[in-house]
Amino acid sequence: MMTIRQPFAYSTLLCALLFTSNAMAGESVYSQPTSLCSIAQAQDGNVVVAVLWQQLFDGGVYDLAMALPHEGSPLDIRRVTFGGSATSNCHYQSLALARGGDWGWHLAWVVAGSSTLSYARMDGEAWVSSPTKKLSKNAQLAGPPVILSWEHHVWIVWQAPDEEDASLFAVFSDDEGRTWQEAKLVAKISGNRALSKLSNLQLVVKEQKPYLIWDDATGFVPLFIW
Repeated sequence: MMTIRQPFAYSTLLCALLFTSNAMAGESVYSQPTSLCSIAQAQDGNVVVAVLWQQLFDGGVYDLAMALPHEGSPLDIRRVTFGGSATSNCHYQSLALARGGDWGWHLAWVVAGSSTLSYARMDGEAWVSSPTKKLSKNAQLAGPPVILSWEHHVWIVWQAPDEEDASLFAVFSDDEGRTWQEAKLVAKISGNRALSKLSNLQLVVKEQKPYLIWDDATGFVPLFIW
């Protein structure tokens, strides 16, 4: 199963995916990098197959971009959002990326200083992103969101910044991200387990039912379909 990781420390390869302008898109993936944010990556085993990051485009505007990196080949940058900010800051601190069947990719993000969870689909052939959807206006995040997909079902899960308990919320789609249901609380972990900080959220299917697990969990939490 593909896992989604969003590290805050850049490896040499991942750093090389970030460029100072869109004009650098034709250079090698090992070109000199410039990074204002961390990136989201999708992996197939140990191989990074897709990346999502904040890119400086022509006109001095920072927006989201995506690419499928191939070592030694030019990085084919595809723009995801339009009309971003010209301020030289990290605007996309919370990013998530996941494969969407054989048609393309699921993308999710929360802009810095906002609590609105945004979502788009990226076509894997035409390389055109869908119009951005606002899925939740109250996505208070304690860490990056995680996109989990199984068959036609998709969940975007995040942890709320509770003082003691760890509350996990999710939005749900049963048609591969075309339409979405409202956010719901899917798990509330109290006591010492919450203090250990949840990490590496993953989906596991047992007897054709989806469950949510994380690194320090002792059991599975059913993922609701609503």
